[in-house]
Amino acid sequence: MEEDIFKILSQRGVIEILESLEKEESLKYKELEEFVGNPTTTSRRLNSLEKKGLIERRVSSEKYRPVYYSLTDQGRKLLFMVREIRENYG
Repeated sequence: MEEDIFKILSQRGVIEILESLEKEESLKYKELEEFVGNPTTTSRRLNSLEKKGLIERRVSSEKYRPVYYSLTDQGRKLLFMVREIRENYG
């Protein structure tokens, strides 16, 4: 399990996605795509984060049914640990 998390965190845009969700609480797919750059890769990143329970996906009832993503409590805890590692081990 830990190896999977480190593998996911090492992928381009993942930490940026998690940090942006922490700041904004909820973002649309297109807004998150900016951090990864490629739609296919963005979908893969978001799927893997959702499967690990780090983010939550919600389809809106609005007219065009946009998809929103938000950080889970588990995702917040992981970000806290990432920051601790950065601060202590640079």
